[in-house]
Amino acid sequence: MKIAHCIIPLLLLAFSLRPRTLSLSGISAEKHSRILLLTAHPDDETFFFSPTLTALIHMQNASQISEVLVVCLSTGNARGLGRTRIREFDMALEVFGIRERNGFILDHPYLQDNKTAFWDPTIIARELYPFIRTHGITTILTFDAQGITGHLNHGSALAGAEQLLRDLDNSGGSEDDSESRHNMTTSSRSQAPRLFALHSRRHATKHLGPIAALPHSLPLRQRRKPETEALFVASAGDYITAIRAMMKHPSQLNLRWTGEFWKGLFSRYLWVNEWFEVVI
Repeated sequence: MKIAHCIIPLLLLAFSLRPRTLSLSGISAEKHSRILLLTAHPDDETFFFSPTLTALIHMQNASQISEVLVVCLSTGNARGLGRTRIREFDMALEVFGIRERNGFILDHPYLQDNKTAFWDPTIIARELYPFIRTHGITTILTFDAQGITGHLNHGSALAGAEQLLRDLDNSGGSEDDSESRHNMTTSSRSQAPRLFALHSRRHATKHLGPIAALPHSLPLRQRRKPETEALFVASAGDYITAIRAMMKHPSQLNLRWTGEFWKGLFSRYLWVNEWFEVVI
């Protein structure tokens, strides 16, 4: 424990002295870029995507990208706390600096929080389409098929985004949605957003905290990534922002369960997000 007390401050200092974003090849940093983060439950944006959100907001504030949206597919009402979690979601987004009008939570009867349910991708695609059309989204970010924790709702988010891209590629919108089919044009196909999924890592590496991100900060690793990959690594300040956002989710912190709380503080996903492009 004494060793950890010595190493962690040094790591925090090291991270505070370097750029927040090490590689951004795949996720285009252009003024017209509009990026949508797709999550399954309120708190996903904080516990799993903090390095990405902090980096994107820094870029938005510097006018390097146009807009960042967060769309959550459920209210997280599995334990009857849906209303509470909606409020927590709004407060967490405020900590990240995301405009209130750019955070959305859906409450569809067939997209309810349930770790044993794989949501229908067609429904997700239909619900996402208005956001793509209205905001001119150029990139969608979401979970991979494993969904980090193996939660079926997480994997459903990717399946729904994939279905949306198939629908856009077919110029047909979502199934059974005649209005969407009518509004889709040939030009929409060329403007279909790119889709990136967050790498799920082995359980053994999930709670290494800044140690998990350290290899990505070494000089030899600071090179441009392929166009099909992207990497975000938090600075010490970004990590503090993530912790502040985490504290806005008291219903999910399990503060009385000390071990789970500390595991959350040392999650690798508060420090590093590794992305790969999903090609349809």
